[in-house]
Amino acid sequence: MRSSVRKIGNSAGVILPKPVLDGLGVQIGDPLEMTLNGDEVVVKAGRRKVREGWAEAAKQLAAHGLSEEDVAWLEAPLTAETDEDWTW
Repeated sequence: MRSSVRKIGNSAGVILPKPVLDGLGVQIGDPLEMTLNGDEVVVKAGRRKVREGWAEAAKQLAAHGLSEEDVAWLEAPLTAETDEDWTW
């Protein structure tokens, strides 16, 4: 794949084609990490903040409600003292 350097305001940028974005698993606005390796620029998906997106995912899950099995797991007394009663 080829691309070119383009003027963006007072800076320059390279447009990443959709297959490259898909291959990196990133979307518009996601962080990227770039390093210079000799005459090559290496682009990697940036690290996301810890737990980024968890609040939205929890809201989506809550909208679907909990199954009886989910409730049982959430209410299970999982401590070392009750571990003896379980068959592993």
